[in-house]
Amino acid sequence: MMYLLELPPGAPPRVWFAFDADDLHRKLGAGGGLPEWPIQLWPDEESALMACENDADPLWKGTGWQARWALREQLIATEVLAED
Repeated sequence: MMYLLELPPGAPPRVWFAFDADDLHRKLGAGGGLPEWPIQLWPDEESALMACENDADPLWKGTGWQARWALREQLIATEVLAED
């Protein structure tokens, strides 16, 4: 499973998943292609989990905690990360 973090300006970060590259292309195509704002892609569950647990990642600094929280919530929803 792949995880994609979208960072739209003036809106909360969004994280969603794709099962594989074909699913990713299908979902991006349905949404009109790549978004115009910054994105972060983790190619698998392990890399997304490692990123979420990495306190030193500059992506999480300042208001980046909201992006980290969005990733955490998606990892919980897909049962990669336990809620407790």
